[in-house]
Amino acid sequence: MERPATDTSDHRARQLLAILADPAAPEGDKDDAAMDLEFFPRTLVEPSLVRIIREEGYSSVLAQVCAESLAGIWAREDRIDPEFFGELTGPARDEVIGILSARAPHLIPFDA
Repeated sequence: MERPATDTSDHRARQLLAILADPAAPEGDKDDAAMDLEFFPRTLVEPSLVRIIREEGYSSVLAQVCAESLAGIWAREDRIDPEFFGELTGPARDEVIGILSARAPHLIPFDA
């Protein structure tokens, strides 16, 4: 019996999230995993991306890549998390604004 596409997608997303959670994973592998998460369902990956951005202090390369993926998800789904958007600072905020400016400028709050 063939599995539905969402099962495969969920499995791949979990694999990518496991790479991000692995302290021994090389930085490049983590960056690649974070980039790939943009293409998975918001409900599956958004909480993890938000957590990592916070843990990384909004400024590391990994936080920036996670912010880029998060913004890509927001643009694709035509919605943002206004509470977390307001929390963003530094390079992570710059990444989100850059992606949204290019793909969904109407999502950027007027006071951003």
